Amino acid sequence: MIAENIQNDWRKADLTEAEYAMLEWTEKISLTPALCTEEDVQKMRDVGWAERDIVDIANVCAYFNFRVRLVDSLGLELGEAMVEFALEHREHAAELAAERGTTLPVDAWGLTQKETATARH
Repeated sequence: MIAENIQNDWRKADLTEAEYAMLEWTEKISLTPALCTEEDVQKMRDVGWAERDIVDIANVCAYFNFRVRLVDSLGLELGEAMVEFALEHREHAAELAAERGTTLPVDAWGLTQKETATARH
């Protein structure tokens, strides 16, 4: 049940402060890695993550993102259902960010969601 809640809307799941901080940081690592700072790492320490945990979390997140980028760079196409799934979740993430008074970062190429779907086909 908690895994489903995290997958669907981790900001509304019943999480510890440490789990919430981890997911917030991994989202930042995934969307805007160049904006990560020592302050982000300190937030992880402040909620109880040990140095080894922090490195492990960063490694797992980076590895997952590496795999996605490798598949993308090889031009492998996603099925239409996967593209729609990704876009729906991005829209949902944008709504959740708006509820918190923030916005999702714009991608480096300035693509709109519709252009992203078109580029994948």
